[in-house]
Amino acid sequence: MAAKPMPNDTELENAQQLLLVAQGHPEFAGGELLASDDGWQVRLDVKVEMPLHAKDDGVSETGVHTVEPVFFTFPTGYPWRSAKVTFRKDFPRNFPHLLPCSSTTAPQPCLVDGNQDEFFLQFGLVEYGIYHVIDQVAVWLRKAAIAELIDPAQGWEPMMRRNFDDIIAIDAEAARSTVTKAGGFVAWKARYMRRGQFDSHPNSGAQAWISSEGDTTPLRNSPNDKQFTASSKKEAESAGCTIIGLVWPDKLPDGKPHISNVYWPEDIVTLGDLHTRAKDLGCERGLRSLLSNIERSFTGFQLLAPIPIGIVLCVRRPVNIIGSNSQIELLPYVLEIRALQNRQSLFADGYSEPVGAAMHYQTLTPGLLRSLSGAPERPKLAILGAGSVGSKLAMHAARSGQDIVAVSDEGLLRPHNLTRHALGGRHIISNKAEALAEELAALVLTPSIYKGNLATGLLDPEARKVIIPDSAEVVVNATASLSVREALVSAATPRDRLRFFETALFARGRIGYLLADGKTHNPSHADLMAELYATLDDAETADLLFDPVEGLAEVQIGQGCGSHTMIVDDAQLSMMTAALSKEICRAVDQPTDEGLIVVGTAEADSPSTCWTRRSVPPFETVAINGSDGWELRIASRVAERIRTESKLYATVETGGIMIGLSSARLKTVTIVDILDAPPDSKRSAHQFVLGTQGLQDEIERRHNSSGRTLFDVGTWHSHLIDVGPSATDWGTAAELAAGRAPPSILLISTPKKFHALVAKRKGA
Repeated sequence: MAAKPMPNDTELENAQQLLLVAQGHPEFAGGELLASDDGWQVRLDVKVEMPLHAKDDGVSETGVHTVEPVFFTFPTGYPWRSAKVTFRKDFPRNFPHLLPCSSTTAPQPCLVDGNQDEFFLQFGLVEYGIYHVIDQVAVWLRKAAIAELIDPAQGWEPMMRRNFDDIIAIDAEAARSTVTKAGGFVAWKARYMRRGQFDSHPNSGAQAWISSEGDTTPLRNSPNDKQFTASSKKEAESAGCTIIGLVWPDKLPDGKPHISNVYWPEDIVTLGDLHTRAKDLGCERGLRSLLSNIERSFTGFQLLAPIPIGIVLCVRRPVNIIGSNSQIELLPYVLEIRALQNRQSLFADGYSEPVGAAMHYQTLTPGLLRSLSGAPERPKLAILGAGSVGSKLAMHAARSGQDIVAVSDEGLLRPHNLTRHALGGRHIISNKAEALAEELAALVLTPSIYKGNLATGLLDPEARKVIIPDSAEVVVNATASLSVREALVSAATPRDRLRFFETALFARGRIGYLLADGKTHNPSHADLMAELYATLDDAETADLLFDPVEGLAEVQIGQGCGSHTMIVDDAQLSMMTAALSKEICRAVDQPTDEGLIVVGTAEADSPSTCWTRRSVPPFETVAINGSDGWELRIASRVAERIRTESKLYATVETGGIMIGLSSARLKTVTIVDILDAPPDSKRSAHQFVLGTQGLQDEIERRHNSSGRTLFDVGTWHSHLIDVGPSATDWGTAAELAAGRAPPSILLISTPKKFHALVAKRKGA
């Protein structure tokens, strides 16, 4: 047996760090480091809360053990991406919120409503991200043990159908309306596009996109019929006509509807699997009838090319599907027919014939936004994010004559995006950046296209040249992504002459913000976001921005597990995006050396919007002694407050608490506020001792008033003369590190400069 490759030191350090953090979690029961072919893996034994009778048995009625082994593996790019979480291979698979996988693959839970990488990244420090991912695992298992991963009052959680190769696009409500009490099937006319070689199959090289407008068709047997056709578009790609078969369950012997209240794992890979699942769901007779009618329609005919057909099982659930007024859940699959000469069946492999589980896209007929504007010649633009906001900003800029030299996005343009996207329906299933570039080509623009992950691409010098070409002069980040923001900040250098902008919408489009960094990228977007958190003094705007459901930091288990899509009509989004576009133009036309924060708040049920603009001077930067290259960044107004208070106490040392943010990826601690020293603090000519009276309450109040975004990141005190940290100061730093969560920065203000230091915690 060949020896396994030895994991590198960085992977080992990552694994050791995760295990160390896990030991501080209350549900931690044990764990170990495991070396695998892919690097180091961590197994954590997680205690699972469950009823007493289940604890006595050691397992819940749903099959969850009182202590569950959970495995963490580290993907390429960690810690810019979250560790992958999997359960034991024999873990029960009939739960919602399990990602689709084969029966031989370890099940992987969906831990958050949205992107797990974004969830992991939002906590700044890697340790905090790890802890919260582990906490989500514990919550997931606790709910699984008592069958409460979904709340029936909210509706039935659809089976997860993420990241499949095959796509079936139909109108969900039209499909549901075909279902009757009596079981059966109906065939709809459809068009398809297939990619893959002739001998490829679903799940093995073939990919199909099948769409239908919902027109019913009988399955005929006629030599002149064009129900099934195939024409080669190019090598390994074909298109033509096919059908989508909708199948629904028979009624029960007592005449009642067949209701399926069990979650089945989405592990169907063969026709036999599909028949078994159809039987479980009460749809087997309808499926057999559909397939036998398809066989009969090809009697005496042959068609050399493989034809993909769509099959949609319409399953009746006990309550309405979340986001729908119907109990019918749609489970789509793709099966290929081969009408070859001398065949025994269209499905040559019988029950072993490959079947691909498919994603469902909702069809619609979107309107195309037309907007006109006039403007002077402006700098060349690179757009990061070609979604609803990014695409509209790009089209506004292009129609005003601004040159767009690059567009970037890794996502596909799906039908539902078109409710408020700037592009038209002919771009469906295209990459968003490619689609936008194609639309811009009509305006004689030829932007470079980047279709990869922006957060990692910005850190790769070669990929960055595509994302931000040398010809670009202005960059707009419209991704609403923390990871992209930090990557953009990390990749910037003071020598860059580019101007960076970031813009996003929240709260159903009622609030929008624009960040413009300063000269030499100081303040950066990370600085400006912290400043926004700290200085937002309008109550209504703060409520919208920090709203737990639709604000900046909504994370929870349940409700679909897809990427968060804000519910907002196109008029509202267009109104806010158009205004943000004008603010970008204004900042470009009237450049300054300072940073800029623009916030717009729309009135409820009214087009009226209040916009505020505030300049932000450069942040002061201080290297943090005792750290591995970390930097303290202090807002100008905060630095002035510290100096003013130090002068006020000219004969004694004074100090207080520092409030801000930290980022392990940027190696920064950002200070945007300070809290006054408690009344029991002691000031003398040689020492300042921070009091404790009311301190924790004040820290908690400030944390809550910032929407729980800002934290206590250390303390500051003054020196009466220009001397750096003393032995006493290093002792104080060590006490901070021992008594506080990291980072615990000590800032010293002398008459002429700032000094910052941090002491490592014991064992770190």
